[in-house]
Amino acid sequence: MAMNMNEMLKKAKRLQEEASLQETEIQKKEFKVTKQGIEAVLLGSRKIKSLKINPALIDPEDPELVEDLVVLTINEGLALIEEEYEELNDKFSGLGF
Repeated sequence: MAMNMNEMLKKAKRLQEEASLQETEIQKKEFKVTKQGIEAVLLGSRKIKSLKINPALIDPEDPELVEDLVVLTINEGLALIEEEYEELNDKFSGLGF
């Protein structure tokens, strides 16, 4: 039996509220990535919470090494966050009607 319009609207609203709640949870979630002495903690809101660099990596003659490792670490964290959002989008893209 087909859903009437009111039932469909109620279901859509519930799904929208659930998706919004899960998105808020992702935004609060911490994503920790460690690469060769660099540790970054990013929030699901795509903000950096903390960044730690092993002092042994700091070489005044080769600052590019640390710079490259920081970029790699941050990018990996951002990729993890993006995966979470993609899973959320996949979950709610069909809307279950």
